[in-house]
Amino acid sequence: MRYLEREEREKTRGLWEEAFPGDSREFVDYYYRNKIADNRILAEEEDGEVISMVQLNPYRVQVRDREYGLDYIVGVATREDRRHQGHMRRLLLQMLRDMRGAGTPFTFLMPAAEAIYRPFGFRYIFDQPHRAWKPAPASGAGPVPGLTAEEIPSLDHPSPEAVRCLAAWQQKFLSERYEVLAVRDESYIRRLMSELASEKGVWTLFRDENGQAAAMESWWGLKEREQRFLYAPDSLTEETAPPSPAIMARITCVEEFLKSISLTGDAPVESLRILMQIKDPLIPENDGKFLWVLDKVSSRAERMELPGEEEFDGEMTAEAEVLAEWLFGYRKPENLPDWAAWIRPLKGVFLDEVV
Repeated sequence: MRYLEREEREKTRGLWEEAFPGDSREFVDYYYRNKIADNRILAEEEDGEVISMVQLNPYRVQVRDREYGLDYIVGVATREDRRHQGHMRRLLLQMLRDMRGAGTPFTFLMPAAEAIYRPFGFRYIFDQPHRAWKPAPASGAGPVPGLTAEEIPSLDHPSPEAVRCLAAWQQKFLSERYEVLAVRDESYIRRLMSELASEKGVWTLFRDENGQAAAMESWWGLKEREQRFLYAPDSLTEETAPPSPAIMARITCVEEFLKSISLTGDAPVESLRILMQIKDPLIPENDGKFLWVLDKVSSRAERMELPGEEEFDGEMTAEAEVLAEWLFGYRKPENLPDWAAWIRPLKGVFLDEVV
């Protein structure tokens, strides 16, 4: 088991094509032309051939007032004649422990099936919204009343000005609504444009009466067209279906993750000292007792091997995955102690990346 060198990563393409036959050749060409340039691939080999792999694609992710370089897990695959032999488990456990060693707060993925990743401590933290433009008034106004549509040309070779505009607008629009999101910088936008171009994507920018960017929409797909994203004020759109579970995450370093959690602004205390028993059977460094100290800005956690006679404001025991669901703001655990009402989870997660 090892991380492949840059020049070796191309040899995983055959396994990708076997494991994901639904991906078009054009999309796989894009992926192996762009993504493997800076990703990591942890693999097991036999006679020089990759038989199992986990690919880690890097993203800059905003978590409240911090930014991290995090890995989006993709391409988890084992050659058909080597499945059910523990390859994937060994790779995932090694990957999780490596992330813990690097102090990475969490990792995330889009599961092919939830049941595959639950045993590894992954839980859903983001539901994909399904929205469309509200119907145009009967007066004959355009499809988006008050806005002018402008298709972004040449997704493969965009102008620097267009990239700057799109990155700045997306970052502002999303960060005003969510505390956890992939940072929309210029490199992100260029990669997204290349991804869309691989399957004849179109990107439409909508401007208001003052010529300012007001909304964005994209569609792609060679066989069947589907909406890649729609970023627009709620006043212009409507829900077409309930949000669907999309992204699962896993805390990999408890101490680093908890730095982004704080007390609520209206908590009746300025600080809390909590004795937290965390259960994590897969990452030993996350498993055990921690002193969790919170104030109204952030918090810190310190491992306690042998708690002494210290006094605490509260105590709690939680599995690492339950902690993630709660503190990402996705699902509140039952039977929380009274003081937990003063804990401020992260407000809003938006991770709609595909690979």
